[in-house]
Amino acid sequence: MTQNVVSRLLVIGNGFDLKCDLKSKFEDYYSSKDNMVRTLGKMNKNFNNPSTDTKILQADVLYSAGFSREAGNLNDIIKINFNDKKISFWDFYFYSHKEKLNNWSDVEYFLNNLLTINNDNEHLEFDLENSLDIVNRLKYLKPRVTIKDTFLTEFRKLRDDTFTTDKETLILLFVLLNNLKYDIDKHSKKYFFDFLYNELNKFEESFGQYLKNSINDSYKDYSEQLLQKLVNNECYNLLSFNYTSPYVESTSFNTVRNIHGKLDNCPIIGIDSKGIVADSPVFRFTKTYRIMTLASDKQDRLLPKSIKTIAFYGHSLAPADYSYFQSIFDYYNIYDNDITLVFYYSIYDESKEQEIRRTQFHSVTKLISKYGTTFHNEKGENLMHKLLLEGRLILKKID
Repeated sequence: MTQNVVSRLLVIGNGFDLKCDLKSKFEDYYSSKDNMVRTLGKMNKNFNNPSTDTKILQADVLYSAGFSREAGNLNDIIKINFNDKKISFWDFYFYSHKEKLNNWSDVEYFLNNLLTINNDNEHLEFDLENSLDIVNRLKYLKPRVTIKDTFLTEFRKLRDDTFTTDKETLILLFVLLNNLKYDIDKHSKKYFFDFLYNELNKFEESFGQYLKNSINDSYKDYSEQLLQKLVNNECYNLLSFNYTSPYVESTSFNTVRNIHGKLDNCPIIGIDSKGIVADSPVFRFTKTYRIMTLASDKQDRLLPKSIKTIAFYGHSLAPADYSYFQSIFDYYNIYDNDITLVFYYSIYDESKEQEIRRTQFHSVTKLISKYGTTFHNEKGENLMHKLLLEGRLILKKID
């Protein structure tokens, strides 16, 4: 470890790996899973078939839950055991939104969108709350449906009233019961979230293995060259939101922290903990909880007081990571201290340079403005102006 004074904190995201020619996009992961994509593509085709209406899905969900068959046809067509094919619930869920997953921050958005039951979007999403209610009623009725008239009445109410639900939710239930073999007899709220958490672990392991297989010798050279451009000959610490480990044997390097885990201990995908109480079943899906599980007894100090520059490259600056940046900005008191923020960006298509620069500026403005709201006074309103006037907020293109 170098004894030089650490003056720069470099924060990198997936754009760093992409610049190093690593195929680490979500679409790249799916492109490598031919068998899984064929399976999920076939399922989507059947689900989107005009003849597959809600009544067919209702009948098939009931049949998958252990009730007698009345109608339906998807069970016979889609007899796919996800466990045998190593397809997780989240592979299916993310694939169903693949057209909207441009960045890993989009993956985190959809993860959050399902788990926090936030269905105020313009398009229909899987309704987790409604699904939980239906599964609870299915479990309650299943062993008693033929015993008493009262239960038959309740069953008809489930089928005709409560079960009249949106197609997206019925698809979710169908996949849980038919393809993932969800054990309805063990169902409880805790069991359900345990199930989703274990499925997320399966997805993370699968993606981690994909990345391991994708790294080649050129990544070492590309990452070393790119780091040298980003550190400006200063001694630096590296905060990486990636799962990969760039080549950092330069004498100017001090320490590195992969905040979301490394490939050798399974990467983590999580949601922001803001607004989620510690006793919520969703809390274990937060980045806060997941990072705590990775904490080691001894870690080199990532944020020394000597830092003068905080530089970003290849990070989407998405809201899911605002908590990290707020903590760093608070620690260094960027309003009053002489801390410079540098946001690097690259141009992959010269014809889109202005568009890329505008997008970067928008992301930076959104981050700084959001951070300003935490001040609860006039300082927060003029934070960005102050940084700009003092030359401490810089957008810089690198080749």
